[in-house]
Amino acid sequence: MQHTIKAGAATFAIAAVLSAAYFPAAAQAPADFFRGKSVTIYVGLSPGGGYDTNARLTGRHLGKYIPGAPTILIRNMPGAGGLVMTNHLANVAPRDGLHLGAPQRGVPFEPLLGNDSKAKFDPRLLNWIGSINADTSVTIVHRRIGIKTWSDLRNREVIIAGTGVGTESVVVPYVLRNLMGLKFKVIAGFPGGSEMNLSMVRGEVDGRGTFSWTSLKPHYKEWVESGEFIVLFQMGLRKHPDLKEIPLITDLAETEDMKRMLRVQFTAFELGRPLFAPEGVPPDRLTALRKAFDETMKDKDLLIEAEKGGMEVNPMSGLEMQDIFKDLYATPRELLARLGAASVEKPDLKVLEGAKGGGQE
Repeated sequence: MQHTIKAGAATFAIAAVLSAAYFPAAAQAPADFFRGKSVTIYVGLSPGGGYDTNARLTGRHLGKYIPGAPTILIRNMPGAGGLVMTNHLANVAPRDGLHLGAPQRGVPFEPLLGNDSKAKFDPRLLNWIGSINADTSVTIVHRRIGIKTWSDLRNREVIIAGTGVGTESVVVPYVLRNLMGLKFKVIAGFPGGSEMNLSMVRGEVDGRGTFSWTSLKPHYKEWVESGEFIVLFQMGLRKHPDLKEIPLITDLAETEDMKRMLRVQFTAFELGRPLFAPEGVPPDRLTALRKAFDETMKDKDLLIEAEKGGMEVNPMSGLEMQDIFKDLYATPRELLARLGAASVEKPDLKVLEGAKGGGQE
């Protein structure tokens, strides 16, 4: 009898060790798991642009609010505006809460393209952590080309810089061309915003079809104030307080269906700087990450740093983002098909030789 009890105890002990080895999440609180580890934020765009800057701002303050106070690392993984990185995190990276992604805001909309999509993920199944700000994007052109208002785009062709072929910097100009008759032509393949801006200044392209106001304002506001560059319209679901006199593209839509399609297209701007974790992260760790993000957005040091850098903090929670994707993907298929067709019709698209694609900003 005594031997049987010992054997049973030994068996139980072995089972416990095996359980801890193979199922550590079941017994480990978030603080115990994160303590002494590093959380990596993968930025799907090149260094120095708006997405990279916002991810680094968040990363400098996020660790102190995650239980266990892990170190936060930033790693750039450019390619197709964050699509390469998002596919990687969704399918390859461990689903343990230590790997977060910061893609271009248009990437979660890539699956709406249907069979033409290069996405290997469902955005409704990714775990959205939050966004540091909502965003407004603008179309700008250099004054040397003589275009003064958005309506001029219906009569004159404008050459626009873009990054990866599937990114919003390329897709949005063609959507507006195909739906509204605006004569955009895109040269794609620039690694990021810095390279696109340099090309505009040099006169190699006429402007940018999409330029985040939250990036333009702190770094290039003098371009607009001096009149060197002209803002033709803004894109989003609502006007930015700084741009009250600049028309909103959805207000220029001529039919209700067109307006609905543009609202789908520009919902991305409401998501600003999205941050996500892969599907399958343990629920308690996901809750801890979301709570940490929300607390970080109220951090005094972050807010002071953002103000000094001219950066906006207008956050959206991960749960709010999750609801947006659920509603968005319920849009009537007919309108999504029309929008998808407008997104992929790019017969005159030029891609720089040797370009691998990159990020917008």
